[in-house]
Amino acid sequence: MRRNTALDVRRIAWEVALDAVRPHGVQAAIGEGARQLVRETAQSTATEVTRQLLARASVQADEVREIAGAQGKAAGTASAHAALEDVRSEGKSVLRLVGAESGAAIAEVRSDSRALLAELREGSGSALKELQEGTSSALAEARERATAADERVRGAADAALTEVRTRTDTVLKEAGQRTDAALREVQTRADAALGEIREQTGLTLRELEEARNEATAAIEELTRRNGATVQRLLDDGREALREFARGEATDILAEFAPPVLEVVLPEGEPVRLVGHRHQVLPDVLTALHARCHVLLVGPAGTGKSMMAKQVAETLGLEFQALSLGPTTPMSKIFGYYDAHGHYHDTPFRRAFEHGGLMLLDELDSGHPGLLAELNQALSIGTCAFADGMVTAHRNFCLVATANTYGTGGDRQYVGRQALDAATLDRFLVIEVPVDEELEERITLAHAPSQPEDARQVLDEVRRLRAVAAEKRLPVMFSPRASIDAAKLLQAGASVEQAIRWRVVRGMSEAHRDALGVGR
Repeated sequence: MRRNTALDVRRIAWEVALDAVRPHGVQAAIGEGARQLVRETAQSTATEVTRQLLARASVQADEVREIAGAQGKAAGTASAHAALEDVRSEGKSVLRLVGAESGAAIAEVRSDSRALLAELREGSGSALKELQEGTSSALAEARERATAADERVRGAADAALTEVRTRTDTVLKEAGQRTDAALREVQTRADAALGEIREQTGLTLRELEEARNEATAAIEELTRRNGATVQRLLDDGREALREFARGEATDILAEFAPPVLEVVLPEGEPVRLVGHRHQVLPDVLTALHARCHVLLVGPAGTGKSMMAKQVAETLGLEFQALSLGPTTPMSKIFGYYDAHGHYHDTPFRRAFEHGGLMLLDELDSGHPGLLAELNQALSIGTCAFADGMVTAHRNFCLVATANTYGTGGDRQYVGRQALDAATLDRFLVIEVPVDEELEERITLAHAPSQPEDARQVLDEVRRLRAVAAEKRLPVMFSPRASIDAAKLLQAGASVEQAIRWRVVRGMSEAHRDALGVGR
């Protein structure tokens, strides 16, 4: 019985160890994990078998106890104890045998596992070696095939290149032969033509050379005889050309270049005015030199405001400007204190106190009460500002502009205010009409690449201006219309577009009919 138990333990451990190692194949054969797996499998198998045997021995002991109890008290306690002792002895013997046999089985499993691992390693090494040998052979064969293919390609390329060179040499040779033949034919034809010409003229080369020398001598003789006359004609021509050039240059400069005007003021150095200027600009300079306040009156677009700025630049004065309206507050002129008690000055205050030219634009549009406050400053040279009285600087000048003479609105300037006589009495009034010469110069200067179109627009504006004045129409054609139209022409607009967009825009049909303007 014990021998059979040991064989059973050995057989079970061996089969379990093989089943655990076999699925891992080659990798298990070469790793420490396989050996560990065999040891753990054998140990667990022996333990499980031992546990089952112990359980079986316990069952047998229980059975002995039951038998002993059934025999009764007659057998006695000694018999029961003896039977139990036999069972225990038998169990211990079984355990010792199982332990010994399990150890032997584990040792045998280990030995067999080592043999199996060695066999697996040897098989894996052979397989790897065979694989390496096969791979080396394949690589060597591939290299041989690639070398053979490369040699074949090189041979084919060399053959093709040789053939191309041979064909090229042949073509070049044939072309050279044809070219030589063509040149010889041309030379032959040229010699034949030259011989024919000589036969027809009956002259030799020497005769031709003699004729040329005679012609040269005749030309030299004619030059000597008429040298003075020719030189005089050349000088006269050059002088006439210079005069013509001067005249053309003068016209061009007069048309496009800014004119230069020199104005001599009493007790002062001459003042040079460079650029486009209005014809009344010298009069304005004279009036301001006399320390008079000037009111420039004229239609819109005549250059009144620009004239005031030119005067300031000419006299070297700082320029200040303010446009007036019905709602212009007193603070715009006299300054004010803010909520923090800080005083804020104005352009009028700076020009009045520190010197400079002050422009009050659109004077006849200002509120009469505001203008009345200025009378004191313009008459006695002292002004009450928000922070106190200030005396006018000696270089303080004031220029005002207006479209009316202070008589109120008319058919063109309907929103103008009537000016108080006391206010008007503070000014020297200079009329500023439309300066058509200035208008023409500025218009042409703004369309240098379209002078003809600019003149056409200019003529149309002047025609409309004359018709509107004759029929007293409430429409305006100021120089600004001509200048802006010229800018449009220079930007690429047509004459019709420039007139429609800038000159007659927004005009009613009745006014168009009266002016003779097409729709």
